[in-house]
Amino acid sequence: MPEEKQSKKQGFLQGAAILTMGTLLVKVIGALYKIPMNRIIGTEGFGHFNVAYSIYNVLLMISSTGLPVAVSRMISEANTLGHKRQVQQVYRASLRLFLIIGVICSGAMLIFAPQLSVMMKDPDAVYAIAALAPAVLFVCIICSCRGYFQGQQYMTPTAVSQVIEALCKLVIGLGAVFLILNLGFGVAEAAGGAILGVTIGTVFAAIYLFFVYQKKRVRLTAEDQGAPVKSLGQTTKELLRLAVPITIGSAGLQIFNALDTMIILGRLQDSVGMTSKAASSMFGTYSAAQTFYMLPSALIQPLAISVIPTVTAALTLSQFDRARKTEESAIRMTALIGLPCAAGLAVLASPIQKLAYNYDTETLRVAGPILVLLGIAVIFNCMVTVTNAILQAHGMVNIPIYTTLIGGLVNVITDYWLIGIGAINIYGAAIATIAYCAVIMFLNLAAMNRSLDLPPRVLQQFVKPMVATAIMAAVAYFSYEALLNLLGSGTLATAGSVCAAGAVYVALVYGMKIITWYDCQLLPKGDTIARILRVSKPDDEI
Repeated sequence: MPEEKQSKKQGFLQGAAILTMGTLLVKVIGALYKIPMNRIIGTEGFGHFNVAYSIYNVLLMISSTGLPVAVSRMISEANTLGHKRQVQQVYRASLRLFLIIGVICSGAMLIFAPQLSVMMKDPDAVYAIAALAPAVLFVCIICSCRGYFQGQQYMTPTAVSQVIEALCKLVIGLGAVFLILNLGFGVAEAAGGAILGVTIGTVFAAIYLFFVYQKKRVRLTAEDQGAPVKSLGQTTKELLRLAVPITIGSAGLQIFNALDTMIILGRLQDSVGMTSKAASSMFGTYSAAQTFYMLPSALIQPLAISVIPTVTAALTLSQFDRARKTEESAIRMTALIGLPCAAGLAVLASPIQKLAYNYDTETLRVAGPILVLLGIAVIFNCMVTVTNAILQAHGMVNIPIYTTLIGGLVNVITDYWLIGIGAINIYGAAIATIAYCAVIMFLNLAAMNRSLDLPPRVLQQFVKPMVATAIMAAVAYFSYEALLNLLGSGTLATAGSVCAAGAVYVALVYGMKIITWYDCQLLPKGDTIARILRVSKPDDEI
């Protein structure tokens, strides 16, 4: 069989940069989707929307979390050793597993949509749950293809497929909302229409990845026919051995998140005394704040995805120092992104939400402190993402399970206790998020220091970004107050303070030389970038 052009291997930060650019575009599109939707269907409809998502995430984690990591690790290892037949075998085994699990999970979500909505104490969420059910199956197909490409350190198809999903969600989701409301239906049905765009987006993304796979898949030459390959059954068992622990941990986390939703709505009604609609509305306000809270960790996810195959390849070749440098680079990038995002959300919590959602004074009084608390949780959440990936890359897939389950238990207990206190109510959910993320992060770091021969030097990566972030936060706060007094416009003051703080932060990162020579070498034209940034080669690399 003639050999065709195969997927192009990309360096760690090059692949992460491609995924990050894709993620940024996805988040911009997501903002164009969620912000108008929130204004159209209100906090009550947004609450129904997020109840459906909490159920969807449980099934999604069960069906498609552990296997992509296992596929990425196994393909990276086989690809590093030049075993092309095994690369294809891993893909075939993963696709078979994904299809079986996806059909079961999608069917369960669709058939039991009424019962699930009642269980979540939000019967009006039934339309959104049913509309989202088929997405699980198509995401399973998507994950198989993404794991195949990511294991070869080729991140472009993943980024493009994410953008396709987001565009369909925007166009079809918002279009369905307008159509349903114009036909005279209520916000519950409109929430179902909004979420239908998500499902259709997964269909188109799956079709795109299928065609890319057909074009870029590994082609076997005559020499490859005699290469070692494990049987399909043996490969499937190995995939499950790696995937099941990750899946259990992720599923446990999402089950805790679903419990979290039930506890929030239940305690607001039973202990605080709110009506069902009032509780859904307050939960919608909390969920809208979470949209901003989840953005930084979404930007870190590309780093985590790139860490797994890159570190796995280094460990396969016994290049332990290279593995640690890659891990430290990921942690440094996490600090550079996560710290300013956390500080910015905390300092400008109310102005940002006023600008995005046009909240009235009463709603903003509730929403502002929620985002302040969630802003504090951001850096812990970002570090959880990258430390989980590092542990998984080293084959320690069980440790994130234990740390996640412990953190989830802390979250549920704290939620139940604090939300029931009338003076705290919904803010208890945000405080519980801080506790949950901090517990997992510290447990992960302890496990890394105990188990790795060359653990990454975490604190060293945080010192300079913390100094730059502190200065940036001060600029954001004082520039907002000054511009508000000068211009009298909250919109202009918010935009101006964000720009001023961002410019100062970029200048500090450049001036303090936070980006290292090793970071530059992992990017295209690394030496040129190093010269532009005035980064010197370290003595141990000369």
